[in-house]
Amino acid sequence: MDIYGDWINRELKVESYPFKHIIIDNFLNDKYYKNIINVLPEKVDNTFWKYCNPIEVKYVLDDKNIFHNNITNLIHQLSSEFFISKLKNIFDINDIEADETLHGSGLHYHPRMGRLNMHLDYEKHPIKKNRQRRLNIIFYLNEIWDESWNGATELWDAKMTNCIKKSFPNRNRALIFETSELSWHGVPEKILCPENVFRKSLALYYLSPLKSMPDGNKLGADINGYRNKAVFVKRPQDKYDERMEKLYKIRPIRRINDQDMSEIWPYWDINT
Repeated sequence: MDIYGDWINRELKVESYPFKHIIIDNFLNDKYYKNIINVLPEKVDNTFWKYCNPIEVKYVLDDKNIFHNNITNLIHQLSSEFFISKLKNIFDINDIEADETLHGSGLHYHPRMGRLNMHLDYEKHPIKKNRQRRLNIIFYLNEIWDESWNGATELWDAKMTNCIKKSFPNRNRALIFETSELSWHGVPEKILCPENVFRKSLALYYLSPLKSMPDGNKLGADINGYRNKAVFVKRPQDKYDERMEKLYKIRPIRRINDQDMSEIWPYWDINT
């Protein structure tokens, strides 16, 4: 318990609109937080997964064997029975568990001009087939962040017509939210931090037994009626672009690769 900030001893109440979420500042006590900050990778190397296309520009490190022990210990704490009990109480969900596979989670770095367009997360876990994604934690790991750099996680309404809440990646802040058919979120504004700075976060996901009913009409559903990948959409203010629409159709099936980009958008670069 002593790794957390004072919030751990208080009763917390989630906000329900546009979907269940809570923002917790001073998530860790300051000493423990500094122990995490001080051991983060300073550069992105070939151990990171790289996403570089008009929909998403980010780097992901999900290999537990590479993490510093301080980060591994934090993940262990956030997967513990004590912490999961706290989440169950806050969100009134009594059947969640940590996703120890770290599928899609881990350390997320966004560079200058990074982005993550508006999306719904995968529904059915691709490895643990009888589980579905239920809660996300995005824990921001930035000692300094200027809001003029953008980088806020945006939460939108169910019809994707309005941004309801913005959570900037402030020092030692955690955003926790429930994932569902309504939980549109992303970092859609291009990040304008300096070249030598990353927007850093630790993402962890929590699963529950598969409850969703298969439905071939839901966005991004596979032939079995479940969403196994994230599905992305444009915002109302985004101009229609046929090339983007083609990429949106690929992404719920698989990652966008170099061949896709060479065929659909050969002259795209990160500054576009």
